[in-house]
Amino acid sequence: MIVTFEQLKNEFERVLLARGVSKEKAHDCATMFAQTTESGVYSHGINRFPRFIQQLEAGDIKPESEPTKVLALGAIEQWDAHRGIGNLTAKKMMDRATELAAQHGIGLVALRNANHWMRGGSYGWQAAEKGYIGICWTNTIAVMPPWGAKECRIGTNPIIIAIPGKQITMVDMSMSMFSYGMLEVNRLAGRQLPVDGGFDDQGNLTRDPGIIEKNRRILPMGYWKGSGLSIVLDMIATLLANGASVAEITEEKSDEYDVSQIFIAIEVDRLIDGKTRDEKLERIIQYVKTAAPSQAGEEVRLPGHEFSRYLEENRRNGITVDDSVWQKIKSL
Repeated sequence: MIVTFEQLKNEFERVLLARGVSKEKAHDCATMFAQTTESGVYSHGINRFPRFIQQLEAGDIKPESEPTKVLALGAIEQWDAHRGIGNLTAKKMMDRATELAAQHGIGLVALRNANHWMRGGSYGWQAAEKGYIGICWTNTIAVMPPWGAKECRIGTNPIIIAIPGKQITMVDMSMSMFSYGMLEVNRLAGRQLPVDGGFDDQGNLTRDPGIIEKNRRILPMGYWKGSGLSIVLDMIATLLANGASVAEITEEKSDEYDVSQIFIAIEVDRLIDGKTRDEKLERIIQYVKTAAPSQAGEEVRLPGHEFSRYLEENRRNGITVDDSVWQKIKSL
């Protein structure tokens, strides 16, 4: 079905207010969930909202909590989220990273005791809109087998890298071939995955999202490379935040909360003038885009450039949401 941005925001806000979230935080959180959905990232927008409410009701999320600074070390700061609302906290932390970058040229905020930040790309984009290179990542509960295993022991640990320019270029990627949110999106749509996304119960590669959701034998991005990158991202976040690792979260918590996150902003404008920056970026973009396509009619993709199109289409035509998910939201 088709809904408007306001319908989405109002439904999210209604549900949050009914659960005791303050008016200001309910409005801001609902707006971010609606913006994520409007940008075409359903997996971490409307589809994730019921799970968010489940954690809110369980007490894993403490909506009244505000992040506090624990330690300052020049361009590096350590903060404690106190299990506050994940997307609101993450937005504040990237804002703080850009403030540090404005002062030092680079800013790094390490956050502990955080909740799921929903769409990680929002915070990289946030930095890039201000003219900074934005880098951020989070660890997660163990939901992926390390390479060579069939038991989940590492996180999908998504990383985001956003580059400012006339058009923002951004990588927003899980360390698995597909996030669990994208498995759900494809399952709900009745689609097979475009490439292998995990293993079936017999250990064979499969494109069936439902099987992978159930057995959790999701495939690391780049096989052993994604597995290795997941592990080192977890180590860095754990050390810099003095927070919980994937192992601690999985073994000591009842659900995915108290995660560790990193937010980095890098000043660009004082390193290179705007005209030169734009010329260099445009040369990279055109060099990539003019490559001969692998198949006739195939478009050479640049990371993140599709989001502006999704946003424009959804604002013009309304936002298409799955009927069953919308009914679930209405019933909350």
